[in-house]
Amino acid sequence: MAANKACTRRGGALWCILTALVIGFAPQGLRAQAVDACGPSPVVKAALDELPSYARPDQTEKQFREQKLAKIEALLRQFPDDLFVQRVYISFQSEMPDRDRMIEEYKARHEQHPENVASAYLYGLKLVGRRTPEAIKLFESAIEKDAKFAWPHLSLVEVYTSPNFTNKDQAVSHIKTFLGLCPAALEGYGRLSRLDDRESIRQNAQKLRELLRTRSDPDAVSAYKTLWSLEFKGRPPTEYDRLRKQVGEDLLRIRALNLQDKRQWYEALEEGYRLVNDQKQSDWAREERQRRFSTRRELAERQKWFKDHPSPKVDDPPEKKKAYYRDLLKESAEWVKQRPQATVMWWDCLNAVKNLDDVPISEVVATLDKAFQVAEANADPQGPESRVFFGIAEVLSKKGIQPERLVEMARKGLEQLEVEAKEPQSDLYANKQNVDRMNFYRAPQRLQGLGFEIDGYLRLGQAEKAQAELAWLDMRLQEMKSLAGDKEGRKKECSSQEASYWGLMARLAELQNRKLDAMAYYENALLTRLQAGTKPETGEKDELADNALKLWNSLGGTEEGWKTWYARPAAELAAKSQLIWEKANEPLATFELTDLQGKTWRLADLKGKEILLNFWATW
Repeated sequence: MAANKACTRRGGALWCILTALVIGFAPQGLRAQAVDACGPSPVVKAALDELPSYARPDQTEKQFREQKLAKIEALLRQFPDDLFVQRVYISFQSEMPDRDRMIEEYKARHEQHPENVASAYLYGLKLVGRRTPEAIKLFESAIEKDAKFAWPHLSLVEVYTSPNFTNKDQAVSHIKTFLGLCPAALEGYGRLSRLDDRESIRQNAQKLRELLRTRSDPDAVSAYKTLWSLEFKGRPPTEYDRLRKQVGEDLLRIRALNLQDKRQWYEALEEGYRLVNDQKQSDWAREERQRRFSTRRELAERQKWFKDHPSPKVDDPPEKKKAYYRDLLKESAEWVKQRPQATVMWWDCLNAVKNLDDVPISEVVATLDKAFQVAEANADPQGPESRVFFGIAEVLSKKGIQPERLVEMARKGLEQLEVEAKEPQSDLYANKQNVDRMNFYRAPQRLQGLGFEIDGYLRLGQAEKAQAELAWLDMRLQEMKSLAGDKEGRKKECSSQEASYWGLMARLAELQNRKLDAMAYYENALLTRLQAGTKPETGEKDELADNALKLWNSLGGTEEGWKTWYARPAAELAAKSQLIWEKANEPLATFELTDLQGKTWRLADLKGKEILLNFWATW
């Protein structure tokens, strides 16, 4: 097949070369390899293992992507017919621009060779999450044509364990088939944890344990984490002590392998020691991994500092907050020396200077410049996320500096937010509730961005531009109210945004010398804020109330009148601590859970009862 001459402008020359290479693969060669292959050949496996998996401390994300792209390009030249190289390419390409165009190219290849099971499988991989029903048909057609082709089964396990395509029987059937065809393929055991089938998990966990006894390679060492997860999931809590003892024996075996030059060795030790409640050894493994295999985003000193210094609470005394941010500024200055290309480290610096009043403006600006520069260097090909632009705008607004730049950052953030809003959600997970939740989540982001832009125009004295954007903000505010429905938390967020709107309206009226109008708008802003039960953080300057009081005094208002009208109700609110509960109004999926006493709970057991559910997660 001829290479596509239309290369994406954003991707650059390397992207064009990679596209040409992939389009030119030989489908018949792929099919011949795919029939019985449960894994790559030793030569291909060694080459794939050499691909970088994370950015080094001295690399930006762009440099890391270019390095990995060049290596994938070389592999595609060397192994153009290899199924596993193609899979790696597909996984990498999902992070690149023009994904829809690449879907069409895989489609064209499949249509040229409809009997080729590998081309059907690869095209299906491209469609999962975008057009999953079509992917299912492609996987099933590949299985029908070649009963020994295992990999479509594993992809169907992913599909049938997703929220929108849940089918326990199908998932169990396909994982059994895959592991029957490829019993030594470690990737298959990793998918078992998605299943809600304790018997299948127990049986295959035992097979995995037997398999790992015969292996000592890094992949097998890493697979112990999967093994332990399966064993704990497949057994009741009454057996956890026995399992922990078994993990301890595994740790002795893993430790004796002395794979100090392998990242997987430290990761397995870190998880294993955590499971046996040996936090000291787990910390040692983590710190050694970070020291020997440094990444741009990881820094042991930073993790320890945040563990020892929880973020201040909203109602903490101002002195405690200032002390925290002074310490953070000092520590983060050292972190960025060690990780100069890490966006998160510079954002720590920016967070500190944002919350300190005594940092020189020149230092604030220098930190802003560097934080944004690093964020741009680490952004994906579409540019920094909207929250990066809004984060810069927030600091500029809070410090009252560079209003032209404030407008620029706000506008770019709003433009990027619209790009993000058009990005389709995975059809494996997107449902009405998720889409509704995401739409509401973006609504206050838009209002915040518009607020920053208007703030910039007001500081520049550009009343007409501020007024035009306020009309747009009002329209967006009404949209947000319609999305809020009857959920109390959402209604409170709407009230908070409405208070900000009226505050901006008041500032515009003052700029236009309409003082009585401004006072009316300040009244709306302050009363809306009171009714919503929101309040400024302790120690934070309350610009809305300060501006209103200044205008109140200029109009002849008295101190006693102000206290009666606003100061006393605000003080009463400040003394309150509120927690809002929402009705979820969403059906619970069926479940079966075992508590610490070994009792099994099912959804049917809770019917008609009022239940408090405490959810938590970790990444």
